[in-house]
Amino acid sequence: MKEILIRKAGKSDLQDIQRLLSTYFLDMEGLKAEDFFVAEIDGQIRGCAALIMSGSQGKRFLELHSIAVHPNFRGKGIGTRLVKHLLTTIDEPASDLYVRTTAPQFFEKLNFEKIKNPQKLLLWEDCKMCEHFEKCTQFTMKYSCN
Repeated sequence: MKEILIRKAGKSDLQDIQRLLSTYFLDMEGLKAEDFFVAEIDGQIRGCAALIMSGSQGKRFLELHSIAVHPNFRGKGIGTRLVKHLLTTIDEPASDLYVRTTAPQFFEKLNFEKIKNPQKLLLWEDCKMCEHFEKCTQFTMKYSCN
């Protein structure tokens, strides 16, 4: 495997990020290209992830958002490198980081813990409104940064 370069995304990366996210039916609603970090191999973006500040009911928290790796490059450490890099960028050591995912095993390997659905409702207002909440396939995971 060639070297993986992790870097902050810029406006010129927008189309590549959108293409990669669309592979997994993810979108960038409310996000800019500059919110992302990308993983490059040979000058090609093969993975991306955003670290954003989210909030609900007056509570603010960090969220790992829209993480995706090109299907041909999964299982090669790109997602792990992206998450580990994002963890080094967190300025608030006492904060928690949350993610909604359909791949909880991946995040458990990185020391994230599953949290119960009622807590998901406290974190994300869109979950409260979702007609599929009771059958939701997304797990909520938490990483304690302290």
